[in-house]
Amino acid sequence: MATRLAPPAPAPQPVPPDYHVAPPPPKPLLLFVTNVKNARTCWVEISINDNVEMLKRYVARKMDTPVQDMILVYQGEELKSDTVIKMSKLDFVIQKAANGEPSAEDSTIHLIDIKDTPAEVREPKPPPPEPAPVAA
Repeated sequence: MATRLAPPAPAPQPVPPDYHVAPPPPKPLLLFVTNVKNARTCWVEISINDNVEMLKRYVARKMDTPVQDMILVYQGEELKSDTVIKMSKLDFVIQKAANGEPSAEDSTIHLIDIKDTPAEVREPKPPPPEPAPVAA
């Protein structure tokens, strides 16, 4: 018994001029997050269009640290929760990723648990009141 061959696929058609082809989404960014107290490290893949709050949520699931107790630091600068990743200092890693593979050192973020910091750092004391000017 002879096998039937599938009909050939149609030739590619030109794209109509009014048709918009969206560019592909950016590749996810691979980041390493290291807890500065116990040196535990996890990796996270995240879109450059997400904000730091989303990064903190991913890290919280892997590191068992609540989001509200987490401070993420990259190259000596705190990553603020409302900042979009591509607009933060992590732009350095994004640029390196576009030109090849960034090193693990370039892709490492440091995690500080606020509970592990001294109380005076967490809640700084207000400055002492200035002395009243002496009337002459």
